[in-house]
Order: sequence, then C-alpha cells, then structure tokens
Amino acid sequence: MLASVLSACGNTKSDSSDKTSDKSSDGKASVADPVDTLTAEPSTDKYRSYYQVWIGSFYDSDDDGTGDLPGVLEKLDYINDGDPNGGDDLGADAIWLSPMMPSSTYHKYNVEDYYNIDEHFGTLDDFDKLIEECHKRGVVVIIDLVLNHAGAGHEFFQKACEELRDGKEDGYARYFNFSKKQDAVHQHAVSGTDYYYQGDFWDQMPDWNLSYDGTREYFTDVTKFWIDHGVDGFRLDAVKYFDDDHTDGKEFMKWFYDMAKGFKDDIYMVGEDWTESGDIYDMYESGIDSLFNFKFAGMGGDFLVAASNVDGFIKKLKKYDNNIKEHNPDAINANFLTNHDMSRLAELLDVDENKFAAAAYMFAPGNSFTYYGEEIGIEEIATSDDVGKRTAMIWDNDNLPDIVVEGRDVNNENPLGGVKQQLEDQNSLLNTYRKLIKIRMQNPEIARGDITDTVPFDDSDCAGYIIDDDGSRLLIIHNASDDDKELTIDMVKNPELRGWSVAQEKSEGISATLDGTSLKVPAKTSVVIKENK
Repeated sequence: MLASVLSACGNTKSDSSDKTSDKSSDGKASVADPVDTLTAEPSTDKYRSYYQVWIGSFYDSDDDGTGDLPGVLEKLDYINDGDPNGGDDLGADAIWLSPMMPSSTYHKYNVEDYYNIDEHFGTLDDFDKLIEECHKRGVVVIIDLVLNHAGAGHEFFQKACEELRDGKEDGYARYFNFSKKQDAVHQHAVSGTDYYYQGDFWDQMPDWNLSYDGTREYFTDVTKFWIDHGVDGFRLDAVKYFDDDHTDGKEFMKWFYDMAKGFKDDIYMVGEDWTESGDIYDMYESGIDSLFNFKFAGMGGDFLVAASNVDGFIKKLKKYDNNIKEHNPDAINANFLTNHDMSRLAELLDVDENKFAAAAYMFAPGNSFTYYGEEIGIEEIATSDDVGKRTAMIWDNDNLPDIVVEGRDVNNENPLGGVKQQLEDQNSLLNTYRKLIKIRMQNPEIARGDITDTVPFDDSDCAGYIIDDDGSRLLIIHNASDDDKELTIDMVKNPELRGWSVAQEKSEGISATLDGTSLKVPAKTSVVIKENK
C-alpha cells in the first residue's frame, strides 16, 4: 500500500503524483502537508497542551506597568481562539496561571489570603470572566497553589506569633512548625519569644504543618472555593517539601488529591519536584496525575541535548515513561523545556536547536507545558535574581510594552520578532510551535499512548519509537543530522505520513515524503507516522 497523507475526510491518497503539488519560493518541490488536511478534535480529557502564563509580565490592560487577568483575557485569542482547525492562535488548550493570590511580593509565592486575587492582577470577577471565556473555547485552567508555605503576613501566622508571645502553643501555632529548639538550617526566630519556625525558602514563608487536621480542613475549604470558581486543577508548588519531620509527604499528597476529587472527579494536578527521579517515582504512588519531568528539562536536560545523542534520548524517554507508569498506571508525564525558575531557551540554544528541542518534548507522551514567550524565543535580561527570567511578553517588536518588575524595565526587543512579526514568517519559531501543537491534536495517540519500543536505524543520527494507544500505533522519528536521510519503515504496517516538523531556520518548502516503506526525512526534522492495520 502506498501511504502518504490523508484528506480532510480521512481517505488515503493513492497516487504518488499527489506528493509534489507545487513549488516554494526557492524552487524546491513541496508536498501536501498533513497538518493542512487532517482534522483536529478538541480534547475532552486530562491530556492537553498547556501554556504557562506569568500574569504580571503577560499583558497590561490598564497601563499601570503590571500584567493582569483582564490582560490575559484580552490576549486569550492568541492562546486559543476556540477553533482547533483554523485561525492564527497558538492552539494551546490548557493554561497554567502563575500565583495570583494577595501577597507582598511580585511573584506571589508567599500567599497572605487564599480566597482572593491580588489587587495588582484584578478581582475575582475578572478571574470568573477569564474562566468563563476559557471554557467556551474548550480551554482548561489550572492555578498555582502553594501548600507548602504561607506568607508571613497570613492571618493565621500573625495570630500564631501573637499567641506564642503569650505562651499559648495550642492555638494557631498548630498550623505551623514551631519549636523552642533551633535544630535546622531553615528555622527562624519569632521576635519576642524563644520560639523558632520552619521556613525552608525564606523567613517570610513559614511552612504549614500539613499533618495538622486544622490545616487540612483549611485547605479543604480553599480547594472547594477555587473549584467553585471554575478551576480545572492545580499546579502544586514545591511538593518535594511536603515531606518533613512532621509530615509524610506522599500521604499528604494522596489525601489532598483524593479530597479534591471529591469536589471534582476529573480534577487535574501536576506537582513540582526537581529532585532525583526516584523521589518523583515515589510521589507518583500518591495518585497525583503528573509531576514535572525535570530530568529532561533545562540546561543539560535530555530534551535540550536530544540532537547530540538522539538514540540515547529516546531510550531514556522510554525508560522514564515506563517507570512512572509502574508507580502509577494513570500517570501523565508533564514535559517541558523551561519554566519561570530557569534560564530562557534563547540563552541556551540557537533557533534550529530550539525547534528540534520543541519537537522532542511535543512529540513525547503526556502533557506539554510551554512557558510564555518560549514559543517566540524571548531573551532574558541580565539580573542577579529571577526577574530576568520573567520578562514582558513581546507582542509587537515595533510597539514594546511598558511592564515593570521589581522596579526594572523588562521590555526587551526580541531578536526573532514579536508575535506579530513571527506570525507573518512561515519559518518562525512561533509557527513551528503552532504546527507542533496542531500535530499533537490531530494525533491524540502522541499524548495518550505508551512508548512500547525504540527503533534504531543504521544511521545513528536517526532514531525513533513506537507509541501505542490501545492498539493505535504511531512511529515517531527524529533525524538529528544536518543531512537528509532515506529510511526504510517496515516496523509498522501500511505506514501513513501524519506530519513533520523541520528544525531548520529556513524551512519553507522542505518536506518529508513517504512512498510505501521508503521515507525521506529532511535534515533536523521530526516525523510522525501512523500504522494502518
């Protein structure tokens, strides 16, 4: 059977003459691109392509120098316009909102009120409107929830300190980890007393006592509050620190997940644990849906260095995917390249490497998480803290925003162009991301399947793997070399070309082709092939 691309109605084209339909501006023959003919169906389950929004730097709707929730709403059509098969949106069908509850810092990880929106970001009404519009588009929203620690300005902590000054230990002090013995590095003195409190991150972030029933009752109310306001799940900060001298972290995680499911059966949770893989595997046993795949992210991570050892990358990906499923059969891998705590990709990779890394994580099973601005190659500014990683989103290089973070201008012109400029450039990084997300939606097996086999080739610059989703099989192939390759595809029956992503800066007119079992893969290109039984 000759397999190439499908028409929109799902029929396989059988005439090889269909493969060369027109020519690009440089005279190269081009091939009908499956992404233009296949239909993407909106997701109705927990498998999604997430977009991480750092609210304060995304879009400022009222010109006060700070991004806000109305700004996210105003730019929602960029993230997802509600049409999975048209438009010029990114196509992400899920959003992770950075911390937004009242706090004394710009980053909001020291929460002082778990039942409200920080005034710099808007109001609960603004949040409700955003949730409503997201749901109209089929977009789910998870919010950053900080359970490990509160802000020192939180009412409970303030009352606890007051009571301790009066010698009362059995009141609000039970919500936190107080001691008269300073036996740990991250213990801080309570002024006017001989007590210390645990604060692993900062003296303005006292750790909650997560084993105390009162704390759990409080977080039960908090969870119900936000679910009632329409959230679809939570990104849980610092789950690594749930485990301490007072609390079994895995037990607390199981309690929290089960409790939240009582309010919303399809709640989605993803946890942050940047430690060893063994710790992550262990936490998966709590039942949590996802934990971020830090092993593969960031500088030196397997997604970013995949091009230098593609066969090794694929073997590691299969091992990691299998391991998390052994600890939780329902585990959903949470793949990403960078986040708000990591160096921007523009500091680590050139454009071609950036595109190849994007394909590596977008074509891996599980959910993808794209940090805002990653899709347009935003650069970070030089700072001694994390502000430089949280710079303003650049919508138009000719009309830069005026966003200020911690008193600093964070509005750099983007060398690759803003959203406006990149939408007009077929070869742009943004258009690569748009295509990758659409391929994920057109081929739902990518996110939902398991890696059952790795596929080596005689050429070590090429490698692939089989994804099986309840009998529906895909073959993903990465060509990491600077040369075009010809491969024989005989490991799947009746192979059908479903899409490709070219990681060359000038990619217009460059296409993969499939003739029977003969596959031509351009340099620096990733290909998706489906088995037709």
